[in-house]
Amino acid sequence: MALPVAIIATGFNKESSRHQFVVTWGMIAGVPLFASMDYSEIAEITKLLYTRTFMPGVPMVRAHDAGDAMFIIANGEAVVEISASRQVVLKEGDFFGEMALLEHRRHKHDVVAKTRCRLDVLDSGSLGAPWPPPSRAH
Repeated sequence: MALPVAIIATGFNKESSRHQFVVTWGMIAGVPLFASMDYSEIAEITKLLYTRTFMPGVPMVRAHDAGDAMFIIANGEAVVEISASRQVVLKEGDFFGEMALLEHRRHKHDVVAKTRCRLDVLDSGSLGAPWPPPSRAH
């Protein structure tokens, strides 16, 4: 009995992993930054991601933190605190931090988990870009 259960569990795990890869691939493909990439390039980006989970009320990014990663919301909701009176809600498939990553600058706003959030993270280390960027000699 143990062998068939192990075989079924292994098959389920593989199928679950494939499904998660397809879902993540779809989210990456939906990011305008990656719109010009082909299927294999998006698959390579997908391999560079890692996951972080945040509980409600926990800051995911604070204003002035190093912009060393971009984040894609795999599930849950987050709030970008633009000002004391203006907030933007981000949901599954939304992303943030890409401009700070590309421009090698600090984040401009706090982003706080509204619900339990699972994020896919692409950081500068995975891209081979150090943070902070090396200073340029003049």
